[in-house]
Amino acid sequence: MIDEQGIQYGDESNLAEKVASLLQVDIASVNSEENSAQKPLFSAKDFSVFDHLHSRGRASTQELSEYLSAHPGSKLLDIGCGIGGPARFIAERFVCKVHGIDLTKDFCETAVLLNRLCGLDNRIQITHGNACHMPYDDNYFDIVWTQHTSMNVADKQAFYAEIKRVLKPGGTFLFHDIFSNDNLETDEDLQIHLPVPWASQPEHNHLVAGEVIRDILKALEFHREIWTDVTAETHLWFHNYNAATNDQNKLSKALNPTLFIGKDFPERAKNLKKNLALNKISVIQGVFRKG
Repeated sequence: MIDEQGIQYGDESNLAEKVASLLQVDIASVNSEENSAQKPLFSAKDFSVFDHLHSRGRASTQELSEYLSAHPGSKLLDIGCGIGGPARFIAERFVCKVHGIDLTKDFCETAVLLNRLCGLDNRIQITHGNACHMPYDDNYFDIVWTQHTSMNVADKQAFYAEIKRVLKPGGTFLFHDIFSNDNLETDEDLQIHLPVPWASQPEHNHLVAGEVIRDILKALEFHREIWTDVTAETHLWFHNYNAATNDQNKLSKALNPTLFIGKDFPERAKNLKKNLALNKISVIQGVFRKG
């Protein structure tokens, strides 16, 4: 799969159909009107062994969600929603309306399928679109959320300005993202080992230091509430990580990040672990409020 900016994810075309096959469901039946009246075949948690496509998986989503002040009337936007793991977690836990946007069409189609399979499609709306040019009204969302997305975006100013535009005054922006280590100075130090999960070539890697993002958000009149470094926890998680682990009593072993990121995912994960060990990158949880 190749998105509009040329970043390649995965080796499968018709990803949603492949996922449906591995889940042993008929995609035409799932999409029928009759299916909407039936009891869901799965819960959102059933998919959590493969659908949180970021470091520390569902655990980091749950951890970041502890900072959420959401209720059934809240509208939340997940930018770079992938195949919808965090969107489903939030919609199920907080019973709020969740919008997800992603640049990779196959991810969006797969997210829609999984939402229907666990009966959350009435709470979640998925849009195929660009995070720097989003099709939402000004001041529309109470909350904007993003996990491991900013390093895919070259124009940081446009990205964060769009977040400010769609977020209501006083609204909350939460993120769990990867940045360059603030203490790196030379070009050699800043060069990371590739490929990594978000980039196979240097032109697809758009890491910047966390202090750059803090400065951009400050200039946009966001107020910082939380800035937590979880790099050590992430490094430990990758040390123990096994991409093929899941509940095989329910799900196919093939439902793992390799299906979505590509056959070279083990190499990408190994390099990410190496970059963490060499202190080239930092993983940060942040909470900011729009002024």
